[in-house]
Amino acid sequence: MKTQQDLWEIVPELVEVEKHLEEIIFSRAEYLPPVDSFLMERKGKKLRPALFLASARVHGNNLQNLIPLAVGMELIHTATLIHDDVVDNARMRRNMPTINYSQGNKMAILLGDYFFARAFTILTAYGRIEIIDLMTNVVEEMSLGELQQQRDTFNTSLTESDYLGKIKQKTALFIASCCLSGCLTASTTSEIEAAFYNYGLNLGMAFQIIDDVLDFYGKEKNTGKESCSDIKNGIITLPVIRTLQLSTKKEELYTCLNRGKLDEMEITLILKEIKSQGGLQYSIKTAEEYIVRALSYLNKIPSGEVVQNLKAIAQFVLARVY
Repeated sequence: MKTQQDLWEIVPELVEVEKHLEEIIFSRAEYLPPVDSFLMERKGKKLRPALFLASARVHGNNLQNLIPLAVGMELIHTATLIHDDVVDNARMRRNMPTINYSQGNKMAILLGDYFFARAFTILTAYGRIEIIDLMTNVVEEMSLGELQQQRDTFNTSLTESDYLGKIKQKTALFIASCCLSGCLTASTTSEIEAAFYNYGLNLGMAFQIIDDVLDFYGKEKNTGKESCSDIKNGIITLPVIRTLQLSTKKEELYTCLNRGKLDEMEITLILKEIKSQGGLQYSIKTAEEYIVRALSYLNKIPSGEVVQNLKAIAQFVLARVY
């Protein structure tokens, strides 16, 4: 199974990204809540900056001047996670107490706002309006996706198409934009730009589907959050949608979900039906199809090293489910 360490070996510049993030936190320590140890311990995969830097390598191997941009993208991601935890009333993320749980919702919201502001300060200083436009659009689309998700809690009428549209907004567009931004750090052709973007878009779809699968059966020590947190919060994902289509107990499932609150017996029933109807296997197969689609765009990219790195990152994403 691929691990976070494998990703950092593919993109060794992530070590520098981590150092810059630490500097940002400690440089404003007098203003920030006492969360520095929390943030240092909760080092995530850094997938988005990894994809940005791996894509930028198409223009050469000297990526030092791009480290701040990669940091900006990780700050945007971190800000969205902090705000999501407030919305979900989450207590744990990556095996550590969330900011909202340890410091309160007000402090969490303000910290997320600060990270957003700092990210766009960094992006603006680099001076490429195309990248700023991409990241601004990403934040807008992610916000709309989250708003729609809140409106759709415990909505049993959601279709697979609805779900795919939502995860495109929430996750895939950001990942696609990180890949495209790397390509945009120097002049290139529209065909190559499209290849990076479409690789990232399909990879992002697979990534979120796998995340949603892991919510049901991934170990908490690996996923870093409470198991079944999505369904407990009324978030209807692909395994549930598929199960509702096939289950002979769909009326019982509808009754549970439409009530708007699930007890442990109802969650056990849902898990049993997801397993018996192959909801997880179907979702994994769908993610695999998106990975195949993502890889199909790599033949348009001229650098063999970049192609191999992006293939390895795709393998890392898919391996999380096995």
